[in-house]
Amino acid sequence: MGMSQVGRAPLERDLYRMLLELRGASEPRALVGAILELLVAATEAQRGYLEIYPSRDEVQQPFWTITHGCSVEQEHEIRAVTSRGIVTAALTAGTTLHVPYALLDDRFAGQASVRDQRLEAVVCVPLGTAGGGVLYLEGRRGAGAFADQDVALAENVARHSWPSLEQIARVARQREQDPTRPFRRRLELDAVIGRSPALARVFEQVEPYAPLEVTVLITGPTGTGKTQIAHAIHANSPRRSGPFVELNCATLNENLLESELFGTVPGAYTGAQRSIGCVAAAEGGTLFLDEILEIPLAAQASLLQLLQSRQYRPVGGTKLSTANVRIIAATQTDLAAMVTERRFREDLYYRLNVVNLRMPSLAERSEDIGLLVDELLPRIAIECTLPRVPASEQFRRALETREWRGNIRELRSTIQRALIHASVEGAPQVEVCHLQEDTAEPPTTFHAATRAYQREIVRRELVAQNWNVAAVAQRLDLTRSHIYNLINQFGLRRE
Repeated sequence: MGMSQVGRAPLERDLYRMLLELRGASEPRALVGAILELLVAATEAQRGYLEIYPSRDEVQQPFWTITHGCSVEQEHEIRAVTSRGIVTAALTAGTTLHVPYALLDDRFAGQASVRDQRLEAVVCVPLGTAGGGVLYLEGRRGAGAFADQDVALAENVARHSWPSLEQIARVARQREQDPTRPFRRRLELDAVIGRSPALARVFEQVEPYAPLEVTVLITGPTGTGKTQIAHAIHANSPRRSGPFVELNCATLNENLLESELFGTVPGAYTGAQRSIGCVAAAEGGTLFLDEILEIPLAAQASLLQLLQSRQYRPVGGTKLSTANVRIIAATQTDLAAMVTERRFREDLYYRLNVVNLRMPSLAERSEDIGLLVDELLPRIAIECTLPRVPASEQFRRALETREWRGNIRELRSTIQRALIHASVEGAPQVEVCHLQEDTAEPPTTFHAATRAYQREIVRRELVAQNWNVAAVAQRLDLTRSHIYNLINQFGLRRE
């Protein structure tokens, strides 16, 4: 069996080109169908069939199938044969099964479906080392066994397509055991990546409270996705058609924050002009105040007035303005402890803490890391204009075993660096070797080594805390001014 090399060469060329395109393809089904069509043509098979199983433990109803040369009825027939005989034997052996004439093979001749279809030549190739699926070719009646080069071509297609198909299989397996699925069916939660039980518990709180006109305080470590949950609360509330305005209170100094929050009137201070604050900008919608601890005490009093009476006074103004906004606040710090230390107003804390929603750390939802890798890689590739390449299984496992003090934010930065290294090398996948950290010549003196050590501590904390100087100062038990001095001394710059 097999056509001439002259007729076969262009088919193989197009087939391998499509296999390269399959890597990183966001919608692979049509491409896999075209690959299967070329494989059937190159091997002169009667029909081809590919299936992926939701579990590797046993052969079961596939969740993903691609066929060529089959009607719906014939596809069912192939499934009946493969599920009970040929595929089971190939998966059990873990190697390619080439049956030159199924009707005369003692292992399969007794099966009713083999006799009914009068099966002759069949090639069945397991997908992946653990048998996540199969590639199945059925020869033309009377054409004889498949040639060795046909079997080799089928094995190459299986080997080169599996990294992309494995990602599809992984996502499907996660969906089969996805406690967040019921909430995703009822709520708009697409921006929040993950299927862990810890994330499902967050969604369980979002569902009843999102539609209510209550203030929500989101807590949790840095980099856990507090902003995304705030967006989700807004998107599932009656205010979804209104604006969502975010203000990071840690990015402004004490003099500017109140103006940014409430706006200013002309003459409020030297050179002041009229400006619209975040409260006015969020009219009819939601105002998200991130790092709420950084609001100075003077502004805390004004914010308390806003929460109590829905009124506020612009900086320099004499008249009160009325606000129609919902407040969502977030902090990575224990506000109750700050109240005890008199660094945060107790009455404001109780006004903010009507509903407390805690975001889990990445360590509490480590099963989401693989999914985060698969979701973030193509996004980062687009943002950085880099090639879209998939992650290897070893790369995912390496990230799953790491400690992520900076949580998703640190994970994203690590994936970005690895993708850059992989792109420079022209690698087909992001591998563990691309996790290499930047290295430098070791210091030559004790003083230099000490400074290098201090620099690395400050740098790592700044990255982990998203350059929130107040949070870094608290973690290192230093003043904010000291941290600013160290940043200047060490020449640290935000990426």
